[in-house]
Amino acid sequence: MNIFDHRYETMPRAELEQLQLERVQALLVRLKRNVRRAREKIGDARVESLADLARLPFTTPEDLVESFPYGLFALPMREVIRLHTTVGPQGRPLVIGHTRNDLAQWGRLVARQLVASGVTANDVVQMCFGGGVYGAAGYLFGAQVIEASVIAEDSAHVDYTIATLQNYRPTVLITTPGNALDLVTVMEQRRLDPQSLHLRTVLLSRPVDRETRERLAAGLFARVQCNFGLGEILNPGLCLECEAGHFHVHEDHFLAEVQEGELVLTTLCREALPLLRYRTRVTCELVRDKCACGRTGAMLRPGGRLDGRLRVNETPLYENQIADVLARTKAAGRPFSVSVLERRIVVSVEISDDLFADAVGLIEDLTREIESEFLVRLGIEADVRFISPWSHLHTEPGSDAGNAI
Repeated sequence: MNIFDHRYETMPRAELEQLQLERVQALLVRLKRNVRRAREKIGDARVESLADLARLPFTTPEDLVESFPYGLFALPMREVIRLHTTVGPQGRPLVIGHTRNDLAQWGRLVARQLVASGVTANDVVQMCFGGGVYGAAGYLFGAQVIEASVIAEDSAHVDYTIATLQNYRPTVLITTPGNALDLVTVMEQRRLDPQSLHLRTVLLSRPVDRETRERLAAGLFARVQCNFGLGEILNPGLCLECEAGHFHVHEDHFLAEVQEGELVLTTLCREALPLLRYRTRVTCELVRDKCACGRTGAMLRPGGRLDGRLRVNETPLYENQIADVLARTKAAGRPFSVSVLERRIVVSVEISDDLFADAVGLIEDLTREIESEFLVRLGIEADVRFISPWSHLHTEPGSDAGNAI
């Protein structure tokens, strides 16, 4: 049984709920004292038991957008030592702040996940996100807590990843599902024996289906574990996947509810940006049955997005962002549909037959222009197709447009 923090990960349910109640009460005091927007929404509401939580107002992603950048911060900026940006409703930026203590807590929560995945101080960890990924910092903090060795370079190309795996002999690879699949594909093409590597564990940045997990496990000859997190809350560090395959929420830090099928989270310990009953826009099931791993934190079963957000090559994307890109071209205002195909988007734009009649060259120029705009403005590869008004706008076969966490 690989458990990093026995006191909190296996805390008896009654004791855990008492701890949550005390931390919710302390959170309300801090919010009322330090955050004007929260004070106005909370009013005179009090919590004497966890059942009273339903009396408290929700915080929404729209609240974060409206308070951009620092309107919901509970501490002055001199105490906020790190800022991260994530994507909110309709592609609007959200700023997440951390105090020194927030970062220390983040490291310990990720350490729980790493230890649950079998990582120890004897391991060499390679992280491969392609640069600029928010979660990479969390994994670094967690690896430092358990004193594992970390390879500093984040390879941006699969050839470099393979060379690092061969030369540095890491035993743990932390990466995205897309990067892991690329790695397996290239190794198969080059007939590289995965057993020649020293990998023991592969930790993925988000959940994958059983088929993908099995392919990666076989292709890399390693155990595959997954993460589930949310940029506004914590990613990684919200929960861990245990050896039984369940995602356990760190309930000493995050109070989890499900309201009308939606995951709602309250940050119990975060200092810079505490969130009360935050509506995550993610469908979810919570199960509080006993788990064979011994942990008492609720088991979370994440579903899809409720806000239409897509994920393209690990980048969040909203339909209005696509419309904004098209608005900068001659295709502005025209109906379109979008689907996700592998690591790019397919955008089908409707045009009238007479608009580009006898002008094939113009269509080719417009195609290049739109594809260039997507790459420059969103960093996403797009396959642009023009269709007649009578064509049926459809989703590409094999697309994963619904897999949008």
